[in-house]
Amino acid sequence: MNNAIFFDLDGTLVDSKKDLEKAVVYTASKLDLKVLDKNFILSLVGNGIYKLIEDYLRAIYSLEHYNQFLHQFLDYYYNHICESSYLYDDVKDTLLVLYKNYKLFVVSNKLEAFSKKLLNDLKIDNFFEEIVGGDSFENKKPHPQPILNLIDKYDISIQNSIFIGDSENDYLASKAAGLKMAWVSFGYKNESILKKIMPDFIFDKFRYILNIAI
Repeated sequence: MNNAIFFDLDGTLVDSKKDLEKAVVYTASKLDLKVLDKNFILSLVGNGIYKLIEDYLRAIYSLEHYNQFLHQFLDYYYNHICESSYLYDDVKDTLLVLYKNYKLFVVSNKLEAFSKKLLNDLKIDNFFEEIVGGDSFENKKPHPQPILNLIDKYDISIQNSIFIGDSENDYLASKAAGLKMAWVSFGYKNESILKKIMPDFIFDKFRYILNIAI
């Protein structure tokens, strides 16, 4: 059986908040809808694009524009996905070490095509056996289906593998799949999330993953 490390994407490997915020502002302006404060928009990031758009439109009382907003947003965001997004410190160097001994996967709630494009633009997609998104399976995080599918497909040892993420969805999905979970404190969620989750490890720097004896 193979040992594996599963990664969330946004808020774990990559800070993509600015490009998501710009896509919301562009789309709202294009549709002549109210543009809210940048910091408010950034506060909505972290639960996937569909929820981001729903929460934004709910805040401006314009949910009837959801389908139109979604279409415009996705078109703009795909073509501007990596203008301001960046890897967290030490991500590439750490992956260079890890992929020699582990099978590496990305399990994101971002759409699969968008996840692959972002990681390709950042030049780290080649480290991963597979990159799956929120539309890759019938269910997405916090459901364990994406993780369990990869575990079965690649004959992964659950006991010798781990999931690394920054959100409650990551915690719930990994625990339901039987994996240990590490929470990154530099991601989108602040320490208040620790009232809801009990991760096996907490990292305040990405490279500290190398210290784990899985």
